Amino acid sequence: MKRTGKRELHQLYGGRKPKSYLLAHNHVMHTNETHHGERGFRRFWIPPQWVGRGWSKCPCGWHRGDVHYAVTDHVKLWRERIKRLGSLKAAYREINRKLGRHFTLRVCQNPKLENRES
Repeated sequence: MKRTGKRELHQLYGGRKPKSYLLAHNHVMHTNETHHGERGFRRFWIPPQWVGRGWSKCPCGWHRGDVHYAVTDHVKLWRERIKRLGSLKAAYREINRKLGRHFTLRVCQNPKLENRES
């Protein structure tokens, strides 16, 4: 395999922000209150070269509203949800309802989960 001399760019997890890298998160359903690691939600750093190539500025308000990025399909879903519901706050309410139903159903369908301590 022939080397081209170019370094391959990767997303980076954990640690301090690498110089020039941008804050990003995955596609797991979340609100502004969701923390890294919660229900599979992850934050990481992406190289700036990825913006516009499958990654876009995300309007979800996560991370105290700081500028951050997500996969473009995820960003489109957020924009559509905010437009359909009229505000970011309304989008959070809808997501919280969905998450509440999901976890309530999970506990009801699996009685072992009811007795688990957090």
